[in-house]
Amino acid sequence: MVQSDTVTFSDPRLLAGLYSTASFRNLCKAGNKRNNFVNSLQGLLNSGAKGHTLRGLLDLGFEELLKNYRHEYVFKTTLLNDYVLEYHCLDSSILLNEFHIGKSIADTVLVNGTNKVFEIKTELDSPNRLNSQLQDYKKAFSEVYLVVHENQVDKYSAIISSEIGLLSFSEQMGISRCKDATQDNSLLEIDAMVKSLRKDELTQLATNLTGDIPEATPVRFFKACLEIVRGYQPIQVQKQYLQIIKKRINPSTNDLIKSDQIPSWLKFFCYSENIKEKDYIHLIDSLDITF
Repeated sequence: MVQSDTVTFSDPRLLAGLYSTASFRNLCKAGNKRNNFVNSLQGLLNSGAKGHTLRGLLDLGFEELLKNYRHEYVFKTTLLNDYVLEYHCLDSSILLNEFHIGKSIADTVLVNGTNKVFEIKTELDSPNRLNSQLQDYKKAFSEVYLVVHENQVDKYSAIISSEIGLLSFSEQMGISRCKDATQDNSLLEIDAMVKSLRKDELTQLATNLTGDIPEATPVRFFKACLEIVRGYQPIQVQKQYLQIIKKRINPSTNDLIKSDQIPSWLKFFCYSENIKEKDYIHLIDSLDITF
C-alpha cells in the first residue's frame, strides 16, 4: 500500500535531468542502466517514497517540474500532448525531435499536409541566438513557431518578426496559440535541406527527383547528388524532402503511445525514440518497480 507521507525532492535541477530522452532510455534496459536511473531518483527523494511505484514517483516528479523547473522536456511533452495530438492525426503526421538545419538544431519538426518547425525557449533559456536559429529553420521549413512560457509572451513578441508563429505554455492550460505563423517558402535553401539528410535519404531524394539512382564513386557521391538536386526549384526539392524525413517515424509507434500504460509525460520519449516492442515491455516493467 502507498504510504500517506508526502513525497519531496531535494533538487529540481537534478530531477529535471532524469526527464530526458537519454535518461529514459535506461528504463528500457534491464540491469545496471535501469538500476542507475532508480538509484539516481532515490538519491533525490527526501521522504515519503515507501510503497510508491516508480511510475507514481515520476508522476509526482513531473508535477514538481511543472511548478518549479520547467525545462525543455516539459515543453516538448506538452507540445506533443496538447498541440500535436489535439490538432493533428498521427496517422498522417510525424513529429521529429532535435532536427539539424544549417548551424542550428530545431527542437521539434511537424510534417503533415504542411510543415512546421518549433523552437522552444524556456524560462531557463536566453534569446541570444534566437534570430539566427529562426533564419536557419526557414531554409527547410515553411512555418516557423516559437514556444515560450506564458509569462514571457510579451518579451518574445517584441523580438520576433511578423511571420513567426507564437505558442504559449502554461502549467494549467498547456499549449495555447497566440499567433499563427505565416507560410513562407521564399528562403528555402537546397544545400541546407540536402545537408540535413542521411546518406540513404539523400540517395532517395535524388532518385525521386530524377527517376534514376545516381551513379558516382563513393567519394563523389554527395557532390553528384547535390548537383542533381540543385537543378530543381527549392519548392520542388522541399516536397520530396518532407516525404523522405516523414519516414523517420515508424507508424507502429502511434499505437504504442496511445496505450493507457504510457503516462502522458513519457509519450514524447516513446514517440521520438521510435520505441521498439521489447523496449516498451522493459519500460512498462520498470514503471512497476515498487520502492
